[in-house]
Amino acid sequence: MLKIIFSHGFGVKADARGMFPQIAANFPEHQFEMFDYNHILKNGDIEVAPLKDQAKKLQDILNKYEDKVILIAHSQGCIVAGMVNLENFKKVILLAPPEKMSMQRVMDKLMKKPGAEINLDGVSKLPRSDGTTTLISREYIESVSNVNPMEIYQTIADTVSTTIVRCTEDEVLGLTDVDKIKNATHIDIVADHDFTGASRVRLLDVLSNELEDLA
Repeated sequence: MLKIIFSHGFGVKADARGMFPQIAANFPEHQFEMFDYNHILKNGDIEVAPLKDQAKKLQDILNKYEDKVILIAHSQGCIVAGMVNLENFKKVILLAPPEKMSMQRVMDKLMKKPGAEINLDGVSKLPRSDGTTTLISREYIESVSNVNPMEIYQTIADTVSTTIVRCTEDEVLGLTDVDKIKNATHIDIVADHDFTGASRVRLLDVLSNELEDLA
């Protein structure tokens, strides 16, 4: 039995879009841990935690395990994966990792969203399709200002066995250059950012092969 931890992306709950729960359900022989980086309010709104706070939460989870674990990270969760003690990992699988992360990228995302409210001195608000709102503090925006994702991924790949899965039809990130990361296994999937539809099946096939080699 493998011990597998999930690291989710920006401004969502750990079970968002059902991807992590479906992965866990597809491999019942393994032990999975899924948790939220952010603070979930009673009305369902999400307060996004600064990256250092997210990394601390992941490290606290890792510290519970005596053995090395496997990490499956998605989107911004791939960046958080490189901000903890990499010696805790047996293998890291990065799904749709962003190539760039900056304050300007966050602002661009906000400005493109109808109904978004920008407050650089306080809390910005990003409405979501399910009717809830993602709350983005100044502290979070500042936490991403000096992050270099490509350097983070290279450090991961140089330290632990790493597989990077890139989405070739990523509507959020576009076609990234993460395939330039050395010492990693690279897999391209014809998929959107969240591996919806038929691409989810392909993702499960990829994960099956990756996990089979470790079991």
